[in-house]
Amino acid sequence: MNVGSERLGSLSRRHVLQMIGATGSVLLAGCRQATASPTLMAPAGVLPKPWADALPKPWRLMLASSQQEWRPEDRARVDLLVMADGWLDAYSADALQPIASEPLRRQLDRQAQSLLGELGALQDRVLPLAVSPWVMLLRDDPAMAKEGWPLLLDSAVAGRVVLPASPRLVMSLADHLGGSQSLSTLRRQALTFDDRQASNWLLKGDARVVVLPLNRCIALLRRDPRLRAVLPASGAPLHWTVLLRPEASREPVPQSWVEQGWRDPLRRRLVQLGWRAPITSSDPVSGSMADQNALSVRLRPLLFPPAETWSRCWSLPPLPPQGQKDLERLWRDSAP
Repeated sequence: MNVGSERLGSLSRRHVLQMIGATGSVLLAGCRQATASPTLMAPAGVLPKPWADALPKPWRLMLASSQQEWRPEDRARVDLLVMADGWLDAYSADALQPIASEPLRRQLDRQAQSLLGELGALQDRVLPLAVSPWVMLLRDDPAMAKEGWPLLLDSAVAGRVVLPASPRLVMSLADHLGGSQSLSTLRRQALTFDDRQASNWLLKGDARVVVLPLNRCIALLRRDPRLRAVLPASGAPLHWTVLLRPEASREPVPQSWVEQGWRDPLRRRLVQLGWRAPITSSDPVSGSMADQNALSVRLRPLLFPPAETWSRCWSLPPLPPQGQKDLERLWRDSAP
């Protein structure tokens, strides 16, 4: 069991092409023809579609329906990888090159710098691209919403909580709720562990509260006023999209493309999709207001909460081998 990874659901080829596309060439993993064009590889749904569409020529986008389908031979012939941070523990520093783009790294904000500071040997080989907080999604019940993360342990939702499919993230929430004693209780509360289909469990009425990244539910929140998402004042885990350079990469990071996602108008579009640029603003006041104005008053506090709340949010960097073993043992021992 890989307790550090967030598992991505597999998708059909048709759904892959629908979920993420580019105006340039789109290649399916394993089907790439010999070419001198630089190539970026991403699982479906990880790189926001407007950002993928902006990938400049001659860059090509190679798609895989999930992270599990990234074969070593595929990774060996691409120049950049975009992935969720939950998969960073699958890569050693020796398998990657330094990002080597100091102008981009200098722009990173405190949360992004904190993530990098916890990556050890990987810290100069990872570039955070965007971040979205994990939230609780529930029917619009003000009383329940006020409880924050302790709602997950409330007897009123026993057996009707959908938790993430990542044991590492579940254990992190349990630590936030009181440590190892809370883990067994939290697992007993679960209906299932399925953050990819979490909103469906809620809409069907099987679940009363689900935990998932904001970017996966913000469109639903915009359409359905009966639903409410909660980012507790105590903070939340952060869901990162990151960029890597494989050891065999022939190309530098396309800095202008990265910065395009960090600047308007694309930045505003990504905000509307539930993604926050991980950079400090040259004009903190006007920059922050421009980002916030991209969202409705109801959604704004989820991506742009008060500064003290955002500072309490936390990342989940890869664990060393012994840490992995310790968490696997804790997970086994906490089984209901």
